[in-house]
Amino acid sequence: MKRFVFASLMAALFLSAFLFTSCDKEEETRAVITVKYTADTTQLVPYAHVRLEKYDVNVEGQCDEDGTFEHTFKLEAILDVSAWLDTSQTGTTTEKYGETTIRLVPGKTVYKTVFIN
Repeated sequence: MKRFVFASLMAALFLSAFLFTSCDKEEETRAVITVKYTADTTQLVPYAHVRLEKYDVNVEGQCDEDGTFEHTFKLEAILDVSAWLDTSQTGTTTEKYGETTIRLVPGKTVYKTVFIN
């Protein structure tokens, strides 16, 4: 009888170890940057350049036609965000630039707006 109780107790312990443990899925963090003009904060800036950087993190990209840029990170961080409009191809030499910071929260999508002037 002792063997049966001991064996069933060990089987229950072994089974509960599998049921109550799980693999933690890595939480990814998304950063969504929107670029707008300072003079008219309702007007989006399509195809603006965006850079997220801090120490060894350096992500650079371009906004879509809606003025937004998205990137996925694996870890949380506080990053500097720079946005600028490249006007060299249009023939004008007006430089439009803006910057801000973003704090990434694990497992969440963080939205930030950069105003360029």
